[in-house]
Amino acid sequence: SVLRRAPEAFDEAFNRWRELFQSAMNQLKEAQEIFYRSLDKMEQEEARRKINEANRQRNLLLNLDTTREESDFYPYRYLASEGFLPGYNFPRLPVRAFIPRGEGEFISRPRFLGITEFGPRNIIYHEGARYDVRRLISTPGGLQTRRSQAKICQNCGYFQSDVTVDLCENCKSRLDASNSEVIPLLEMPNVKTIRRERITCDEEERLRSGYDVSTHFRFAPAAGGEKRVLVGVIYDEADTQLFRIIYAPTARLYRINHGSRRSKETGFLIDLATGEWLSRQAIENNNQHPESTNHPDVVRLYVQDTSNMLLLYSIQENIGWNEDVQATLQYALHRGIEEVFQIEESEIASQRIGSGEHRAIMLWEAAEGGVGVLRRLVDEPDAMSRVAQAALERCHFDIKDLRDTRPDCAYACYECLLSYSNQRDYPLLNRHLIKDILERLSRSTTHLRKGGRDYEEHYRWLRSLTDTRSDLERRFVDLLYKTKRRLPDEAQKPLKDYYSIPDFFYEPNTCVFCDGSVHDEPDQKEKDRITRQELKDLGYRVIVIRYDQDLEDQIQQYPDIFGKGRE
Repeated sequence: SVLRRAPEAFDEAFNRWRELFQSAMNQLKEAQEIFYRSLDKMEQEEARRKINEANRQRNLLLNLDTTREESDFYPYRYLASEGFLPGYNFPRLPVRAFIPRGEGEFISRPRFLGITEFGPRNIIYHEGARYDVRRLISTPGGLQTRRSQAKICQNCGYFQSDVTVDLCENCKSRLDASNSEVIPLLEMPNVKTIRRERITCDEEERLRSGYDVSTHFRFAPAAGGEKRVLVGVIYDEADTQLFRIIYAPTARLYRINHGSRRSKETGFLIDLATGEWLSRQAIENNNQHPESTNHPDVVRLYVQDTSNMLLLYSIQENIGWNEDVQATLQYALHRGIEEVFQIEESEIASQRIGSGEHRAIMLWEAAEGGVGVLRRLVDEPDAMSRVAQAALERCHFDIKDLRDTRPDCAYACYECLLSYSNQRDYPLLNRHLIKDILERLSRSTTHLRKGGRDYEEHYRWLRSLTDTRSDLERRFVDLLYKTKRRLPDEAQKPLKDYYSIPDFFYEPNTCVFCDGSVHDEPDQKEKDRITRQELKDLGYRVIVIRYDQDLEDQIQQYPDIFGKGRE
């Protein structure tokens, strides 16, 4: 399917380049018309400036008078930034800003960073100079084509693209004025800047306060109108349910810029005809540019991306699920994941989302192409346990007796929870608040719900499907259950692309065969060899459990499939 869709994906990768090129050509045409018909010298000078700027943008897009190292539009670099080729160190789907330095240049940022760094009237510091983000670069068909609306569930943070829905697709809450909001949106295109020599004290204060930004999500669709999610439960050592965990592969993430934190008004004023950001004061003074043909429109900027995502909901009411605990646990788990899976801080992102009983810790893979670690937190029964152990150590607690190994760290420090990226949450962080939670998580087991069944129900379901003549199959699944390992997804599953029925099957491609004494017969042994080799050739992983070998020893050979289990 990837190969079949390659030509279409290749064509789509150039859509953003086409938008930029068409915008530069439109600006060139409009500026030339003004230049040739105008009798005003000032107007001609402004038109000449726009002609030069448009020509420079066009040359950058065509790689004229630039080197490969300098241009964002060198074909391989551009295709990597659009996600068509492997990205390596190239940001995926960036937002670009045109900087009128010298002959002009484009700089790019990842979209989730660009939504604030290239936000309306923000100041960009580049090569020792200041640049003011003044307008959006219009796209073919105009900026109006990027307008949309969405209904946001304030209970869980889910993004409803259909504003007429009355029931949240995720938490099933009734959507009304008290818990939802219909938001006018404008998907952020590329931007233009002007050079600024100085900024006022009021602008300095506005920049310091930053923007009000929120993150929302939408699950990828699956067959039959279902959502593409895996749901599991984290149990402590006493088999008490601690957390509900949801893994959503290729979820759609949205980041919305609602406006300045200091502003009493929500959203941004824009002239959709010119792409220029407008100020309310200037509008009230009727002091806008005369070329504006549209009435000002109020919008909120947004960007979107696709990423693997995980949500963690508290089930226990007695763990004190307040904002301080949530924030501290969020960053502790973040650090634990970094340590266990050996990834960089920037390769995974996290935040708190939702409210009340739907309040959750949300993590997603921010690295190019994903890093594949969040899936392991639901697939491997002991993965969250290992993350919690690493988080305990990171928070200066001894794993064995919970002794505080750094009494000089009162609440949090840069060796445990603090970092440049979470400065706004510093007042909330207190490592002592989560010591008991992490201790319970460090001895926890995670189990996925299968077909709506919890771990106990799924075990009984699997056992009922075992071959009545095979005591080995029942002993195998009994041992997995007793040691709280990962249970098979299915039993006696007919394969779609090969005439074979493994005794047990783990998604996506692991076949488990439980071989009793009958499989020692020469004819059967040869049939097994041929069948299993052909399965391997088709991409299946084959695991054979023998009747004449220690069952625990055999299971321990495949911790990536069964997990480590409890003693």
